Amino acid sequence: MGFSVSGGTVVLFLGIFISFGIAFSAGSNGLERVNKAYEANADDELTRQNTAIDIGNASTTDVGGQRYVNVTVNNTGSTTLSINDTDILIGGNYTNHTSPNMETLEVAGAAETDLWLPGETLRFNVSVDAAPDRVKVVAGPGIADSEVV
Repeated sequence: MGFSVSGGTVVLFLGIFISFGIAFSAGSNGLERVNKAYEANADDELTRQNTAIDIGNASTTDVGGQRYVNVTVNNTGSTTLSINDTDILIGGNYTNHTSPNMETLEVAGAAETDLWLPGETLRFNVSVDAAPDRVKVVAGPGIADSEVV
């Protein structure tokens, strides 16, 4: 055997070795990303299973010619929720937390907090033009409860 056959074999094996190294690292990185996404999805599902809310009271009142919707919502799950991640729909319309119609938004009597701990009650009072038929509260992980007013 001459040098050309030995040199060609070395170049061929070197190419195969480099190609395998590139393919292995790309496959390993892809598998790692898929595993991280699966773990994140499992964590999100566990959070959803441990989250529960219950509207305790939803009513309307008239004070001085202005109509208000008063709602209390209990965090009956074991997950700490965020007030900023909680959505409020009154009569099918989204109500922003910073809306001028939002008269009261408090957890366990504290208006300055963003945390809604298990066992605590969220209370809000919103001025409305017309009496709504339904109130819906959606907590951060997508858990919701609705009540007829």
